[in-house]
Formats: sequence, structure tokens, C-alpha cells
Amino acid sequence: MLNVHKEDGAVSPVIGVILLVAVTVALVALATVIVFDIGSDVSDTADATVQLEGITNSTGDAGMKFSVIRNENVANFTVNGPNGATDTSMTSVGNSIEMYDGTGTYSVVAELESGEEEVLTSSDR
Repeated sequence: MLNVHKEDGAVSPVIGVILLVAVTVALVALATVIVFDIGSDVSDTADATVQLEGITNSTGDAGMKFSVIRNENVANFTVNGPNGATDTSMTSVGNSIEMYDGTGTYSVVAELESGEEEVLTSSDR
């Protein structure tokens, strides 16, 4: 009588096919990123914190106080009031300004070191 001993040490063919498909998909994704240069047009975003606080002066005019808390890559801040007032004197950490331009939306626009502009924050007063 012939006794044949079968060894079960190999990986199942189904698992092997699944691994080959996974490797192929990963390689196609990598080739797509390289060929189409995906991700190269991503720009920096403003990395700064500005605190806004609603204030009223002694004559009753409504306004906002803006304070730079943190600044990593913003070259200049432009504060815009609801009625057209603009202030660009806030430039570094610790700077604060008060703007009395009535009620409405006040906003802070950050000019990045690359020259791009981004609305950092806005608030209604």
C-alpha cells in the first residue's frame, strides 16, 4: 500500500490572489500620484490665532477689539469693519487694535508670507 503524505504548509490560493490584487492596487495608486503630481498644488494656510472681543466706547459706539495671540506664518493682518473701515497696523503677537465701525460683520484677513490672502476669522457685532 502506497502511503502519500500531503503537507499543508503553503498559503491558500485565494489568499495569494487577494495579496497580489492588493499589491497591484497600491502600485497603481502610487504611480497615479507620481505621474499626475497630485498634492503639489496644496498651499499653506494661515497658522495664527486672533482673539475678537465686542466693545463699546464711552460715547456708545459699537466696535471690536482684535488681539494677535499666536502667529506662525502670517506676514500682515488686515482688519475690516462693516462700514468700510480698514486697519493694517496689527502685525505681531501681542499687538491689539480697537475698531469702532458700528454694528455688522468685522473680519480679519491674513496675508501669508507667500502673498496669498485668507479670511482668518469674522464676527458680527
